Amino acid sequence: MSSTLQNILILAGIVLLVGLGYFMYTQNNNSTLESNSVNSQAAAETAQFLARLKNLEEISLDAEIFSDERFTTLVSFTQPVTPEPYGKPNPFVSGN
Repeated sequence: MSSTLQNILILAGIVLLVGLGYFMYTQNNNSTLESNSVNSQAAAETAQFLARLKNLEEISLDAEIFSDERFTTLVSFTQPVTPEPYGKPNPFVSGN
């Protein structure tokens, strides 16, 4: 390939890249976020969150049950869990 043709192709590639970059830059500045759909969705989610928050704030917990005799006299019948080895023994280890 001759050096003149090679220089023309390199110059055309640079001009194409600059043109593409300028086009992308101007498109980025002209684009705007469609905030109508985002705002309506955010408003719906906010209303749902506030309704759930109101329901949670209305809950009151009474800790008096923990001092009740029926609760304090409970007996635990749990048994301790003994640790067991997990997995299978390695069949490739020679047993001595």
